[in-house]
Amino acid sequence: MSWLVNSIKGAFGFGDLEVVQAGDGESGKEHSAPTEEKQGLWKQLSGFIGKDVTSMISLPIWLFEPLSFMQVLAEPMQYAELLFKASEAADPTIRLAYLSAWIVAGYSCAQRTKKPFNPHLGETYEFISPDKRFKIFGEQVSHHPPISVVQIIAEGQFTLVLEMELHTKFKGNSSDVFVHGSNRITFDKFDETIYWGHMDTTANNVIIGGMWLDHYGEVTLKGKTGARAVAKMTQSGWLGSGRYDTTTECFDEAGKLKLKLTGKWNDVINATKYDEAGNAADPITLWKKPAKKPDNKWGFTQFTESLSAMDDEYQAILPPTDSRFRQDRYQLEKDNMELAGKEKHRLEEEQRAIRRAREAAGEVWTPKYFQKVDDAEWQHRYEYVGNYWEERELRIKKVAAGIVDESAEAIATLSVDGKSEADA
Repeated sequence: MSWLVNSIKGAFGFGDLEVVQAGDGESGKEHSAPTEEKQGLWKQLSGFIGKDVTSMISLPIWLFEPLSFMQVLAEPMQYAELLFKASEAADPTIRLAYLSAWIVAGYSCAQRTKKPFNPHLGETYEFISPDKRFKIFGEQVSHHPPISVVQIIAEGQFTLVLEMELHTKFKGNSSDVFVHGSNRITFDKFDETIYWGHMDTTANNVIIGGMWLDHYGEVTLKGKTGARAVAKMTQSGWLGSGRYDTTTECFDEAGKLKLKLTGKWNDVINATKYDEAGNAADPITLWKKPAKKPDNKWGFTQFTESLSAMDDEYQAILPPTDSRFRQDRYQLEKDNMELAGKEKHRLEEEQRAIRRAREAAGEVWTPKYFQKVDDAEWQHRYEYVGNYWEERELRIKKVAAGIVDESAEAIATLSVDGKSEADA
């Protein structure tokens, strides 16, 4: 993946800001479902109107795309250049502007209507960017409710933690998705940690018509300096009015407006800076969604495609819990729809059996790499406590020494020490 970073020069100090583009865009043909299959899905779902269906039912394979949800959490890192610019910005409001742009732009990755696979309990995922600038590690720490935690480290720049606890409310031909949990980024250079929450989502035309996603809401970003940003995404109104609209206002420690971001979260974000007298400079483009890639059937960008890439050498050092090894995901990626459905069902039944056995034994699941801790503002958060990257180095040494890890035999079933869970 290549980055195009064009320096932007302007009045009122806009030399600090740059426009960021990345990769190829999304488009392409998706698998479609026959009318009778949609009717069958409606019969299955009709009894769940008004309920949270996140983990209650097993959905047909044609609704899915070949990604685990933890891989989806990594997708916004195709716009990582915005975070690197934030990590170097001495002005707290410019820092917030870049971070806000990254948050909002990330929702442009969430327009595809196919569903990613729910991670199994204990499922992990790693990714190291081709340029080695950042690395990603995630773990599924809970299944009821489903909670995914991802930590992203750019050495000497920032540490980012994303927490997503999904809840849904099925309403018939639409479904509301509410995401709980806190997100935070620590900028090493400034020893500052900034927190924020999540937008909401509605999936429209789930059964009848063409499905589309609407992201909306408001999040506040704040750190130790007293500066803050308020990012808003407008809910689509009648006949689509306001659809995709977004605004972010960045205030200094005195509460004075210093920057305003406007645009469409699926297309472009422009920034306007204000001087001490409140006069606005000419807007500049802070982020632009890349061009489409028409030959990808799933609508994946090149970056998203790379999230599942795995050659023999890489496969040898990955733990068997990694999302890439899920056979339902893998077979769907290879366009083996029937086999993918069978693997999905097999894994679900297997993991439900493991869960029942654990409950019968009175065992309580404990995440391996993250620990739940109390938080005064967010009630709780997850802290990274494991040694995943150290364990990875040991696996590399074993492979180099010709030592075969016996746990590799568990790859096909994603079952290590019984620490797996059903995908719903």
